[in-house]
Amino acid sequence: MGSVRLYAIAIDDVREIFGAPEQVAGTLRGIAAGRFAQDTPASPGLLARLGPVFRRQPDAPVVRPGVPSGSDVDTLLAGRYVPPHRLTACWVLFETWLDALSWGSLGQELSEARLNDFDFDLVRSEVPARLGLRHLLRNDLGIPLLPHPGLAAGWAAGDHVHAMAQAWRPVVDRLEDPHRDIARAVLAWLDAYPGWEQAAAAAHRPAPDLVAILRA
Repeated sequence: MGSVRLYAIAIDDVREIFGAPEQVAGTLRGIAAGRFAQDTPASPGLLARLGPVFRRQPDAPVVRPGVPSGSDVDTLLAGRYVPPHRLTACWVLFETWLDALSWGSLGQELSEARLNDFDFDLVRSEVPARLGLRHLLRNDLGIPLLPHPGLAAGWAAGDHVHAMAQAWRPVVDRLEDPHRDIARAVLAWLDAYPGWEQAAAAAHRPAPDLVAILRA
């Protein structure tokens, strides 16, 4: 089963992660340190006495596929190229930061086929196709982190969020049973935007846009 995850965060805040200024980078490093185990070398013991027989130094940090490392943190914060074998781990790290920085997030288990069915049900209920979920993936994030196979990401501006909520609200109860609960959950989340916009203004932060990430 795939998933769709939505984040209420300004696109400028998203893009600032890559090549982050010192203060922002410090905050993001702290988030990563609190979420992921640090690369701590195991005690080399007798292995250290065996010398160059091992290609990898016994006390070298272990880098695991799909698990963010300190090197991944440095790479993203510097806005450098991410090699294909580290894309999965770097997207995990990137979403960890999105979740921490956003005003709110929402996850829904949704396969790509079911996403298509859901949007078709919206259109059949007279919601314009541009206000469906898939349309959120059409506007590129504009970041140097490329998607890995099976992942798609995009964003929409705050005014688009309000248009979605306005169009969905009168039709939710007309959707088919499998889609009604999804629509209600998303609509309740969209309806929180006015409060988040007020909180952002009070905190002197840009108003939240919407970032969407689909994992097939």
